[in-house]
Amino acid sequence: MDEITPLPSEPVPDLQRTVQRKLGRCMLQLQQYERLLKAMVAHSELSGPAERLQELRDEKVACAHKKTLGTLVGMLTESYLKLPDLPDTQDQPEADNGDRMWFSFRYQMELPEERYVETKAALKELVDLRNELVHHFLQRFDLWAVDGCVAAETYLDESYETIHGHYLTLRDWAKSMDEARQLMVSFMQTKEYEDAVLNGIWVDGTVHWPSSGITACLREAETKLAQAGWTPLFEAIHWIAKTYPEQTPKRYGCGSWRHVIHESQQFEIRKQSQADNGATVVWYRSRPRETSKEQE
Repeated sequence: MDEITPLPSEPVPDLQRTVQRKLGRCMLQLQQYERLLKAMVAHSELSGPAERLQELRDEKVACAHKKTLGTLVGMLTESYLKLPDLPDTQDQPEADNGDRMWFSFRYQMELPEERYVETKAALKELVDLRNELVHHFLQRFDLWAVDGCVAAETYLDESYETIHGHYLTLRDWAKSMDEARQLMVSFMQTKEYEDAVLNGIWVDGTVHWPSSGITACLREAETKLAQAGWTPLFEAIHWIAKTYPEQTPKRYGCGSWRHVIHESQQFEIRKQSQADNGATVVWYRSRPRETSKEQE
């Protein structure tokens, strides 16, 4: 009895499985890209009062999580990528002009104009490729025909190379951003940073008087020593010397406490002669906030 020769299996199901595997590979790489992009967009900039920074960061993370790839790419090119010598036109929340410490930082990568244009165009092509794979792939290729499967496989191989190339580039950008973040963390551990945050003394030596440590000391002395709304400066100086000995006029570039009061423009001052010995007593009190803001 002759052996029955098995019929060759149809190639389409095998080719379909290959197409499915390669399509899945593209989609997984796109999701990796999108997750990394969300993290970069969420952490590339932050601005707000010190006590709300963590809350604002959480809000940015939640907001980025809901964005589409196209929106995320637009946010990246507008905030992270930058042309040389181009003024920063990105909207920032309006800073508080009161006594709160306001923080603002942004990570950016500067590109030559030609590279910037090329990068922006390439990112748009990536978004278009993602949309093609998600929404139009089955319309473009007939996966129930051998030729359609072969063409789809070739297209997916090329697509994966494109997506993977973009992912490697984005990973390099993320690495650069992380290195910049580490430098900032290192700076935050320096005396210069401590002076800026706790005392309002910037790196260039200028003083933000409303948030400065010495202004806070004078205001705290008011709460303990004021008489009918005015505080004797001599008593305040002695109290601050005992309580906060590190807070001295010299630290803020001033020669005396009266110099501090004049430079800060946060206080009103009054002189009063004593009847018994003719000595002059200097009193001070905080200006109304509206007044002090106008004179800053």
